[in-house]
Amino acid sequence: MNEDFFQINKKDTVSKFKDFARSHSERADSYNPNNAKHVDNHRNFFILDRIRALYHWIINEAKLNLRRKYIHDDKEYKKVLGKLESYARNKIKSEKDGTMYVRINNQLTFRGDEKTYRDYFVQSGVKQLSIIRKMIDELNGVLAGEEIDDGNKPILNDTAPRIVYKEHTSEEVAEIILKQVSADYLLEVAEQNFENFNNRLYVLLDQYKVSAADTKDILLKIQESFTPQEEEENESETDHTKSETE
Repeated sequence: MNEDFFQINKKDTVSKFKDFARSHSERADSYNPNNAKHVDNHRNFFILDRIRALYHWIINEAKLNLRRKYIHDDKEYKKVLGKLESYARNKIKSEKDGTMYVRINNQLTFRGDEKTYRDYFVQSGVKQLSIIRKMIDELNGVLAGEEIDDGNKPILNDTAPRIVYKEHTSEEVAEIILKQVSADYLLEVAEQNFENFNNRLYVLLDQYKVSAADTKDILLKIQESFTPQEEEENESETDHTKSETE
């Protein structure tokens, strides 16, 4: 077997990550579920996106050595770099029921919950470095032609062919969503449980190539529209009572 392919230097990259982690460490108490307010599932994607960003960080750190290896072959350099970046972009996958996840080197699976993220990426430096090593091994496997693919659909797959859709009115978009979301999920939304609805909506919005930022905005607006405005009602009632007293 020809092993004259580029490999990411694990020891050097892990050493650089230690410095990176020290200068960009997140406060552990920001991820204490006992003190934190419950956050609905739209945050899961953005936690997974942080994990995906680590793949891109590793690739970025390897660019200089990759350039050196292919100093006289610009075409091969771009081909290898593009393969790595495409693989990293598609790390967030979706199961058939819409559940999102990132699987690292076919060993660890993360689904975006804050407790697991805190345990592996915030509170434990040992676990954090272990994950970085696994990511490097996984990317080196891609470079060696041993790419791991579980067959599930990537979320926000930038390598997919771009399809131009006609613009839809708000009413048309709402109708499309309602037709493709289970009635059980809508009943859950009425009870302020957005988890299954958000999972399904991420998949739908990805099909229509909606950006991550717009997706977050849409989910927040939907959640707000279904959330009772108790504080405003209480303030109004208080003002009314005060007026009658005077």
